[in-house]
Amino acid sequence: MKQATKVLLIGNYPPPMCGWAMQTKLVAGELHRRGHVCEVLKINENRQVKSNEYVDVQSGPDYLLKIIRYTLRGFQLNVHVNGMSKKGYWLALAAALVGRLAGRPTLLTFHGGLEQMYFPRHDRSAIHQAFYLLFQLAGETACDSNDIKSAIEGYGISPNKIRAIATFSPQYMQFEPVALPRQTEKFIDNRHPIIFSYVSYRPEYRLEVMHEAMLRYWQSYPNAGIIWLGFPEKELSIVEESVRNWPEAERKSLLLLGNLTHDQFLTLLTRSDINLRTPACDGVAASVLESLALGIPVVASQNGRRPPGVLCYQDTDADDMCAKLIYATEHLEELKSSLRTNLPKSIERSGEDNVSVMADWLAGETSIRNCSAVAVAR
Repeated sequence: MKQATKVLLIGNYPPPMCGWAMQTKLVAGELHRRGHVCEVLKINENRQVKSNEYVDVQSGPDYLLKIIRYTLRGFQLNVHVNGMSKKGYWLALAAALVGRLAGRPTLLTFHGGLEQMYFPRHDRSAIHQAFYLLFQLAGETACDSNDIKSAIEGYGISPNKIRAIATFSPQYMQFEPVALPRQTEKFIDNRHPIIFSYVSYRPEYRLEVMHEAMLRYWQSYPNAGIIWLGFPEKELSIVEESVRNWPEAERKSLLLLGNLTHDQFLTLLTRSDINLRTPACDGVAASVLESLALGIPVVASQNGRRPPGVLCYQDTDADDMCAKLIYATEHLEELKSSLRTNLPKSIERSGEDNVSVMADWLAGETSIRNCSAVAVAR
């Protein structure tokens, strides 16, 4: 029997729930199921909260000390990173350096699409050199699609060091419908149509653009309701304050929710009419594929990687966003019927068990299967 592999996953872990955390939880579960030793070093919100499910991080020095300790104990490091966060880059670089110095190069999981703040940069900038160094120090890099793989190769990285592995997997669609809070149920009952939008208080989510588009949309559909969900605790109060000065009619047409569990998230999605996806930096996004699989029409920013069946608008164009929302509303039943009968090919391809593919890669097993990579961010 093959000796168990020891893996330390460095990334997001619930709570709160997000696309990265979902992948980490599923992959950790798959590694455990196979008999491997897997622990998670949590680097997202609530990372200082101690738990039996993950390893907490109290500070920068604590993070460094823990990755060194795990490396000395024979763990294979796997760090998650994207091209949007400076802090995330430095955490990934530290893990890559520790792995290289220990003679066990760190495996890098790179998230996101081709419209990220710091990626890709094929020039002589310091940012280009920074990511070149990270990709070189890593043992191998897994990314979300062949487009991203080609962009990483543009840094002079050997194609043999890069694997395109999809994040979306059938496990994402496994959920138990749950009762929603009374306030949410009341909002859904009193508003139509319901627009669902997973957001964060960051520039790439275009909250200002979305507000402008909704002002136009409400002129045609004054009883429409929009749900902004996914805010971490530290952001929710900021958003509440920012909308406090909206006119009363607008405030009543908006429901703000924090981070939800996976069951709550998909339950709410099934109760909605349209999923509005605003970031262009995300590639496809797991929530887009979840919506299509559930028969919920999607309106999303155009980034060149949206799957068939998505209505795309020009990023940052409030008028175009509004126009696509109106079209989706006017053709709602037609679009839902089309999704039920003509499931987009990207969803069909994503029927592969990509959680197992990622576990294969992390455990060093030779049964890496061909897979079509499509999404990461929720």
